[in-house]
Amino acid sequence: MGLEVEMSHTREANNLKSTKLFLFEREVILGCLIGDGSIMRSGQQYRLRIGHTVRHSDYVRWKYQLLKRICITAPQYIPTNSSIRVGTVGHPELSIIRYQWYKNGTKNVPTDFQLTPLMVAIWFMDDGCKHGKTVDFSVHSFSAKSINTLQKGLERFGIATTINFDGKGSRLYVRQSSYLNFKELVKPYMQSCMAYKLP
Repeated sequence: MGLEVEMSHTREANNLKSTKLFLFEREVILGCLIGDGSIMRSGQQYRLRIGHTVRHSDYVRWKYQLLKRICITAPQYIPTNSSIRVGTVGHPELSIIRYQWYKNGTKNVPTDFQLTPLMVAIWFMDDGCKHGKTVDFSVHSFSAKSINTLQKGLERFGIATTINFDGKGSRLYVRQSSYLNFKELVKPYMQSCMAYKLP
């Protein structure tokens, strides 16, 4: 039975590799990639892997529902670090994204990248937190050029930011004067288990 299930999953994965991603699926993938998601090799292609602490399991399940069409298995509990993890199948379009974002082996935001409200919300739920009467984002892993691209993307929505340092790296701070614009942008997508991140 185990072999039959494995063969069935292989056939399903092969079928999904020829399926074109929907626009909203690409938005979710890119939102995860700005945040905590990672793209890793899966056979000849690349796949997206998502993982969060078990207390945010509802958030992982929400992402899974959005990407369910390109996933074989449901979110799994990982006891070694008390997390919930899910991954997509390896997909040619994810391989292209991997090439675009990891040209030198390090994740960087392409200069022509355009944020959408859904991407901003996922990025915030992944890497954002409350900061007094406004919010900020951890951008520790990104270069100054990538951070500048993200700042320009937020400016398109009337969200002004400054760069602060927290001892570990850079944080993108949303100016208090822009917080209401930010809140209105992400509010439709905020999951209840992540609501504590907003002032």
